[in-house]
Order: sequence, then C-alpha cells, then structure tokens
Amino acid sequence: MLRSVGDPQKRGGEVVTMWIPTPSMTAPQRMVLYGTCAVALMNSVGLLVLLVQQNQQRVLLEQTEARLVEVEQSSVVEFLQEVPRGAAGLRVSAGQHPQYQYSRNKRSEELEKELTQELLEVHREEGSRLHEQEVSQEVGEEAEKKMRHEMKHKHQHSQRYYKTEVQDDMMTMMTYSMVPIKLLIDICNSTKGVCIAGPPGPPGLPGANGLPGHNGTDGIPGLNGLPGADGKRGKKGPPGEKGEPGEMGERGEPGPPGEMGQASNEVIIEGKSTSSCTGPPGPPGPPGPPGPMGPPRTRHHRAHLQAAHTMGLLHSVPNDETSLVKEAHKLQDKPVKKNECLIKSLINPRNVTKMESTFGTWMKDTARLTDERIWVAEHFSGRMVKEYKSIASFQNSSSETVDIRKFYQGCGHTVHNGSFYYHIAGTPSIARFDFQAKKLLTLPIDNALYNNLAYLLHNSKTYFKLAADENGLWLIFASSVDESIMVAQLDQKTFSVTSYINTTYPRTKAGNAFIACGILYVTDTKDTRVTFAFDLLKGKLVNVTFDLRSPGGVLAMLSYSPKDRHLYMWDQSYVRLYVVHFISDE
Repeated sequence: MLRSVGDPQKRGGEVVTMWIPTPSMTAPQRMVLYGTCAVALMNSVGLLVLLVQQNQQRVLLEQTEARLVEVEQSSVVEFLQEVPRGAAGLRVSAGQHPQYQYSRNKRSEELEKELTQELLEVHREEGSRLHEQEVSQEVGEEAEKKMRHEMKHKHQHSQRYYKTEVQDDMMTMMTYSMVPIKLLIDICNSTKGVCIAGPPGPPGLPGANGLPGHNGTDGIPGLNGLPGADGKRGKKGPPGEKGEPGEMGERGEPGPPGEMGQASNEVIIEGKSTSSCTGPPGPPGPPGPPGPMGPPRTRHHRAHLQAAHTMGLLHSVPNDETSLVKEAHKLQDKPVKKNECLIKSLINPRNVTKMESTFGTWMKDTARLTDERIWVAEHFSGRMVKEYKSIASFQNSSSETVDIRKFYQGCGHTVHNGSFYYHIAGTPSIARFDFQAKKLLTLPIDNALYNNLAYLLHNSKTYFKLAADENGLWLIFASSVDESIMVAQLDQKTFSVTSYINTTYPRTKAGNAFIACGILYVTDTKDTRVTFAFDLLKGKLVNVTFDLRSPGGVLAMLSYSPKDRHLYMWDQSYVRLYVVHFISDE
C-alpha cells in the first residue's frame, strides 16, 4: 500500500506530493515502482528541455528577421540622404582622400563576413546555453538576457561605425532589397555625372570574327538586258555531209517532132512505126562477117538481150557490107543499160502468219533452190533457232529447236547454203553455224560498232546485218571511225572478208537495209520509204526511191532472197512476203 505524506513541499511554485511505500509491499514491487517513477521523471525533464529550446529558437529567428529589416531600411534611407552631400564633398576634395574610396563590393564582403561570424558565435552561445538550461531554468533566462544585450550592443556598434564612415565622405551600402532603376538614374543625373559606377574605361580589343552566316535565298531574276552587238563573222566551217538524193521528178512533156532526115545507105533498124506509109521489105542481103566477142555473162545479160531485140539486129536489112560493119562497131561502142537490175516497186504483199514477238527473223536458204525449210529466230537476242519443214508447218507451229551455241544479237541473220550466219552478242565478231555438222566458225570484224547501243539499224536493235543476193554473201555494219555504213563482201568457202566498201551514208539516218542484185537499199528512220541506194559493184550512188510500207509499228526484219526474188519482212509482229518488181521486168 502507498500512503501520502501530509506536508507537501513547494518547489518553484509547484506542490509535490510524496508517496511513500508501506511495509506491506514486497521488494520486487518496490523496485518496479521506483523504476517507473524514475522513467516518468526523466521524461518530464526532457519534455521541458525541448519546450525551452523551441521557445529560444523562435525568439532568435524573430530577432534575426527584425535586424535584417532594420539594416535594410537604414541602409536605403541613409544612402538616399548622403548621396548628394557625398557628391558635393567629392567635387570639392576630389583627389585629396583616396584612401577612403572603397568599392561597394569590398564593403559588402566585409559585412557578410561579420554577419557570418556573429551567426557562428550565436550558435556557439546557443549550444552552451542549452547545456546550462538542462541544469536550471533560471540560468537559461539570465543567459537569454545576456545574449539580447550583446546583440543590441553589437548592432549599435555597427551603426556607429557605418555613420562614422559616411561622415568621412564614405558611401557604404549593404542591402538586399530591390531598388527601382529609374530612381538610381535620377540620383545619378542630379549629381551631374557623379554616379555609383566609375568613368568609362578604354575600349576593349576587337573580338574574334564570328562564323559566316547562312546563304541567303536566290533573288528574283532581273529583266533581260538589251541584245549585244553582232559579233564578227566566224571562220568557215567544214563542209557538211552529203545530202540524200532527191526524188525523181515527173516525166516531162514530149518534145516537138524532129526534122525529116535525108536518105542514106545505113542499116535501117526496125522499130515502132512513125507513119502509116512503110515500104515493103527488101530482099535478104548476103551474110555479114562474124561480129566481135561479146562481154562475159553477168547480171547485165538480160539487158544485152533486151537491147539486141530492141535495136532489131536480128531483123536488120543491110544494103551492103560496109553498112553491116559500121553497125557492129556502133553496138560495141554503145554503153549498155545500167538500170536493168534496179527495183522499181514492191508488189503482191502477203501475210504468212502472226507472231507473238515484236522482234524476230524468219529465213529460207538463199542458195539451195529445193530446200523449203524455214528457220525462225524470235526476239533480238537468244540462242535457240526454230526449224520448220515447210510453210504449212510454220503456220501450224510445228517445229524443232536448234542450239546455235552462241547468243545472237539483233535481227540481221541469214541462212545461206546450209549455214546460219549471225552476230555474236557483245563481241565485234560474226559466226557461221553449220546445221548439219553442228560446227561453229567465228570471224572478227575490225573498226566496227558492236555495243553501247550504237546500232547500225536502231529500229531492229541490230549491229551487223548479213545479206545474200545474186553476187554472194554480204555484211553490212557501222564504222567506228566515222559511224558511216560499211559493206564487206564475204568469201563463203574461207569465211573471210574479200573487200570493204564505204558508202559514206550515216548510220543515224538508216531505219533498215537489204541488198539485191548488188545494190544496197536503205530505208528512212520510219521504214516507210527507200531513200538511199548504192551500187556496191561500181562503188557509186544510184538514184532510186520507192515506197516500202505504211507508217507505224516496228519493222524488225527486211531481207531479200535471190532464190525466189521476194522480200521477207517481220512487220508489226506479222510475217510478210513482197514480190520485188525490177525495172527490167517491164
């Protein structure tokens, strides 16, 4: 049991009641009770200490804030009051007291150091007071009063020092307040040039060059200027290329009849009657002497026979031997006709069949008269050739495939005497492939265009054109020297070039070409008309032009066959035949 002592003790105005354990409690109970009382007492003391410390911190913060406000106000006011007087004093005693002219920054640093030291001292004293307050509350109150007295004394001392500095023509300002710029400018102007800042210093060194700016946008183009004066006449240029031969003019009107000739003893040549009065035939004359040996049989033999019939040698009636000899000499000296093997036109066109490919070549053997087989090379590049037994099988698409061992290029192939002649793609060589022996021979051609799209015949994408006629095998190509059309005559047995002929005709004007009866025919770029002809045997131009076809589409192939005197075409995917009509056929 616990009992209360009736005489309470007073401590600091508080009444403390003591509880004394009675002898009825055991020893463990007393120990627990004493321990609980000790813990409660320590807690109470700690709570009091925390409350006191909190009160002291609040008082210190209020004092510090009040001091900052006071310093700020006093600095701004004294600065505004003393600036005019300080400016006047500076004008009177300029240069006499340089030792008092301190910078505002230096003074600000000193005041900041003083405040920092004071705060450190305050914290140290605060630590010591906290230690003393744990002993007794009365000692804490005396320490607080002492601290207030010291802070007040230091503040008064700093104010006296600041005022003393101002009285000695010093202008010191320490403030963290915001001052209007206009106010400082007005103060500076009222002091006639004496301002916070010093006089302007000397100009600094020029800075480094900046980086170049971005390019501006293009301006609007100006107006065209006036044309300049005519320049001097240039040098005479080289002669241009020879133009194409003109078209044949219209037939002229018949001339007036000639005068009547006198009678003579020369041979009368029978011809067309010029009048209704003709005399009776005379008696047959004596046989004449043998005539001179005639020229060798060439492509002109038809013209000789026709000229002989036309001149009427078989029906001539000489009056004497002298007239017969004179007429033989005249026929020997008279030139033969040169146009008996020229093409006049193409007649009787016939479509054989329709092909799927735009480009291609179809051929018959130009040398073997009894061979009716047809060979077809579709497209302008490939390695396979189709063989048809006849025209009927060609129309029915019944064929066999032949591998020619090299890729061909273009649509200028031909089949001659059992061999396939073609251009080997990507090379300056032509090839001969024997269908029966399966043997391949090659022949390189010097100074020939064969790649880089420099075609001989651009419409059919052909670099080399092979042709066969009554005079043998020919090769047409473009020269790499001047890009003119060249023709080479080939020897079939040795597969070699025997001669070269330069036609001087530019390849860029050619659409397609073929050779017939020793004449090279070249079409225009649209393949509508033959505009150029060249006699390969005599090496000169021939004035021949004729229509070929209507414009439009691609003419991939154009070849002449001397076996049947037909022109073979691959026109707009149609396989066609044309009959060649020569002038001598009339």
